[in-house]
Amino acid sequence: MATLVLDRTLRILDQLSRYDTRGLTLSDIARQSGIPHPTVHRLLRDMVAARLVAPLPGGRSYVLGRRPFEHGLAARGRHDVAPLFTANLQRLADTTGYAAYLFVLSGHEAVCYAHTNMQKLDPPLSVTVGGRRPLGVGAAGLALMAAQDDALIEAALQANAESLGRYGGLDEPALRGLLEQTRALGYARSGGCLNTNTAAVGHAVVDAGGRAFAAISLSTTVARLTQREASRLAALLRAQIAEIQPRVHFHWSDEAPLR
Repeated sequence: MATLVLDRTLRILDQLSRYDTRGLTLSDIARQSGIPHPTVHRLLRDMVAARLVAPLPGGRSYVLGRRPFEHGLAARGRHDVAPLFTANLQRLADTTGYAAYLFVLSGHEAVCYAHTNMQKLDPPLSVTVGGRRPLGVGAAGLALMAAQDDALIEAALQANAESLGRYGGLDEPALRGLLEQTRALGYARSGGCLNTNTAAVGHAVVDAGGRAFAAISLSTTVARLTQREASRLAALLRAQIAEIQPRVHFHWSDEAPLR
C-alpha cells in the first residue's frame, strides 16, 4: 500500500512540474495522472500539509510547494550539470538572438535544467527550468531520444504513449518518423508540437562513457527556421558541444555523483 501511495504522490509531483507556471486543478491532475478524483483530493490535502504542493490564490489550482525546492537545493552539488553549460548557452544566445536550452535525461523524460533568460524573446520561452517533457518532444528531447539505444527508445514510446497527443497531436508513428529524420541529419529539428509558431534545432551531449545524457537546443520561429538556418544552427551547436565535452568527466546515473 505504501508503494502505491508513493507512486501516486510522485505522479502528482511530476504532473505539477510540467505546468508549474500556471498550476493544475484537482480535476486536471486526476485526468492526466489517471488517479481517481477522490484519491487525488485526499493526497493533495496531505501534500499541502507536508509543503510538497501549495494551492494558488483562490484554492482551485495547485503548484509545487517550497519543500521540493529545498530538497533540490540540497542535491545541487551532487546532480546539477547546468554550470558546465552556462557560458556556452549564453554564447549561443548572444550569437543568434534565439533562446538556448539545456535538457537532461530523466527516465523516459527530458527535464529543463537551464535556459537563457533573454528579454523580449520572440517567440517567448516555452518551458521553464524544472519543466518536464516526454522524450522526443521538442528539439532537445528529440535529439536526446534519437541518441539512445533502441531498448530505451521502445520503453519510452510505451511509457509516453498516452501523453504524446498533448503536444500538438504528436503520436508514435509521427515520433518514429522524426527519430529517423534526426538520425539521418545528425541533429534534431522540430516545430509545432509546443507552440505553433516555434521551431528549434537540438543536438545531444554524451557522458564520459559515450551515453547521451543531455541535449542543447536553439529555439526560434517557424518562419525563420529555413533549412539553411537549421544547418547553420546545427553547426553552432556542434561547435559549442565540442567545447563542453572535455569538461564531462562523469558517467551519468541517478546514483553516482558528478564530481
